[in-house]
Amino acid sequence: MKYRLSILFGIIITFYSCSTDEKYKDTSLSDRDRAIDLTSQLTLEEKVLLMGGFDGASSNAIPRLGIPSISFINGPIGVGTEIGTAFPAGVAFAATWNEELIHEVGVAMGNESRAKNVGILLGPCVNIHRHPIGGRNFESYSEDPFLSGRMGVNIVKGVQSKRVPTSVKHYALNNQELERGSYSAELDERTLREIYLAPFEMIVKEAQPMTLMAAYNKMRGEHCTENEHLLTTILRDEWGFEGFVMSDWDAVHSTAKAVKSGLDFEMPGKPKYLNSEKLIKAVEDGDLTEEEIDERVINVLAVFFKSGVLDDPETLPKGELDTPKHRKLAKKVAEEAIVLLKNTSLPGQSDILPLNKTEIKSIAVIGPSGDPTVIGGGGSSEVVPSYSVSPLQGLKKKLGEDVKIEYINAVDLSLEDWDAIESEYLIPPGGKEGEHGLKAEYFNNEYFTGEPALTRVDKNIDFDWGQGSPGENVIVDRFSSRWTGYLIAPKTGNIKLGLTTNDGSRLWIDDELFINNWGTRGPKLNGKKIYVEKGRKYKIRIEHVEAGNNASAEFSWQLDIPKQKFDKEAIALAKKSDVAIVFAGLSPEIEREAYDRDNMDLPGAQDDLINAVAAANKNTIVVMTSGSPVTMTDWINNVPGVIQSWYLGQETGNAIADVLFGDVNPSGKLPTTFPEALEDSPGYKYYSKTPDVAEHGEGVYVGYRYFDTKDVEPLFPFGHGLSYTTFEYSDLKIKEQGEEVIVTLSVTNTGQVKGSEIVQLYVHDVEAKIDRPVKELKGFVKVELESGVTQSIVIALDKRAFSFYDVEADDWVAEPGEFEIMVGASSRDIRLKERYNLK
Repeated sequence: MKYRLSILFGIIITFYSCSTDEKYKDTSLSDRDRAIDLTSQLTLEEKVLLMGGFDGASSNAIPRLGIPSISFINGPIGVGTEIGTAFPAGVAFAATWNEELIHEVGVAMGNESRAKNVGILLGPCVNIHRHPIGGRNFESYSEDPFLSGRMGVNIVKGVQSKRVPTSVKHYALNNQELERGSYSAELDERTLREIYLAPFEMIVKEAQPMTLMAAYNKMRGEHCTENEHLLTTILRDEWGFEGFVMSDWDAVHSTAKAVKSGLDFEMPGKPKYLNSEKLIKAVEDGDLTEEEIDERVINVLAVFFKSGVLDDPETLPKGELDTPKHRKLAKKVAEEAIVLLKNTSLPGQSDILPLNKTEIKSIAVIGPSGDPTVIGGGGSSEVVPSYSVSPLQGLKKKLGEDVKIEYINAVDLSLEDWDAIESEYLIPPGGKEGEHGLKAEYFNNEYFTGEPALTRVDKNIDFDWGQGSPGENVIVDRFSSRWTGYLIAPKTGNIKLGLTTNDGSRLWIDDELFINNWGTRGPKLNGKKIYVEKGRKYKIRIEHVEAGNNASAEFSWQLDIPKQKFDKEAIALAKKSDVAIVFAGLSPEIEREAYDRDNMDLPGAQDDLINAVAAANKNTIVVMTSGSPVTMTDWINNVPGVIQSWYLGQETGNAIADVLFGDVNPSGKLPTTFPEALEDSPGYKYYSKTPDVAEHGEGVYVGYRYFDTKDVEPLFPFGHGLSYTTFEYSDLKIKEQGEEVIVTLSVTNTGQVKGSEIVQLYVHDVEAKIDRPVKELKGFVKVELESGVTQSIVIALDKRAFSFYDVEADDWVAEPGEFEIMVGASSRDIRLKERYNLK
């Protein structure tokens, strides 16, 4: 007791020894106490400046009190500014199932953030893979909340070990990109808690992230940036979150409501709603109190203190950038992420993989992903590395002059040969004879409301305004444009119409929505085929919103649709080579932020190419570059070997070459189910092309929970991945130890080479008062074993592992009774089972 009193007395003396206006400089105080004191010394005008950005990537400074401007940098898979290490994509992180390795990545990202003076690293992205076509699946981790949560915990702990705040995103339910700024996710509370919030909860409670990013979309009719149930009731009151909540860029839609609901900070700057004028007016009008402003500012400043930006820079960890250690780590992650999907033998031969260096004299490298390197998916997660290694380069580096390696792309995935539609084919509404173009209306807001600031006839839509204005009286940023009139068809037959805009656009034809290009993004073409009759006039309406920075818009067409075909030289090359490797897949132009794919199909003539190469050379291997499943049923039975390589970052080629030739034994496993067809996925029938409402009708049956419970056969199940060796499971035992259930088993490498196995533990509630999935992942361990070696595996389960969210009780409930503990190599490859009676 005396010791505690002396400590308390010392704290009091230290506190009062500081001058009144310098208590916040006392490092013996808590971060929150320091933030409270500093906030008390700010004027209202200064406080509100700390609730929003200064520009697109930084906060406001308050020089009078030494509060600096800090930078916000994209960071799900690396530090996305200037040169840095380009690690594999988020889905590849999860495919490693290696928590220690991913923690190392987090530490490396923290080091690179320090080297670049990053204030807040925007990531990780832990949204659930709900739809196989989700544009941002590559950036997030998994369809499973437990696996997603474990990956996120380790990234956050690693980055923040260097006192760099992370911003876990996107909270919550941003599981599709289509209409992400407006759709309302409709779902029951159990589904919300068990599937979509579970990874966020795990990360908040275990890793204590300094910030969270509120998502664009709505939940139950309210934007996530002003959803009190999400931001306050759950996040702060239940989970105990102590950091600050920031918005995604341009995701805020109110002032007082957002602040009262729990939003602390709006980006980018100058904020639209949490700006000085609106916040001060809200206080003056009584819509907000200054105490409510103080609460938000304290949250922000507490993070500033915790991260050290207000203290002596010499006390902070030192950074390091693009080091040999980081490059080696990027390669290690890439190697462990690769999933061997299929590996079969030809008559009288062994499995096609690994390839034998001494027997192969020639290799045909074919396909669009072979060269140059496809580093990652598109959008804000892109990282610029100092170098990258393509599959072609990796193979040449490994094999040298001993093997003849020839490359042909064979398939053109570019979006060229689109022409802006000429004015002679456009007529404004009520136009005079001989008048051509479209009626244009420009509004000084993003909502097409009020009187237009400018009305005119534009000859066509082919504009690049840069950071300027479309014309006199139109503001530079955050304006909207509407074009109306008629399109005269120049021919009879199929043509393609396209919109390319910086930020969002939509095209209606005869009052039906035809192209939906909505969202905040850089310029990207969205084109679609339509059958037209020569000379007929089609009523059109185009709407465009400019959300900030650069602005451009083009309305274009392809009158002669290029037939998808592949270069026949690829077949000749395949025929004369010992082995043909087809590097197929997607690209950052196709799989990217702000867009969902239309389907799971491979673009271009890649399916035909694979089949033709397989027919020409029986030793054909397909290496798939994508962050999500693609349709493989047209060719999967025609090739003996298939590898899923995801997006592997700067070391892509070296990692793939090592796996192909057995220098690395593949150990990755699928973090998401690969369906045979898009229609087989549980969310398919609830996915709308114009989703004002995103109905989550499948409930908790997301991913393998649906496939396994409803007995729908996938192409490759969740957790699937082959090895060049084999593993045997044995001796499953279950015992209670305090509050935990301890599961032990033995795993033996029964093959001829060293390899790693990912042991997956699933729990099944044998009899529950509600419907529950037939199995749910609740634990996993990755273990590396030499040939013939046996190792004991231990997995601890807490009460939550047996629980479901009881809506009536508004709490997690673990019903006493019988459970089945299942251990296996995938959700469909269960090796051992035991019953356990939960008391």
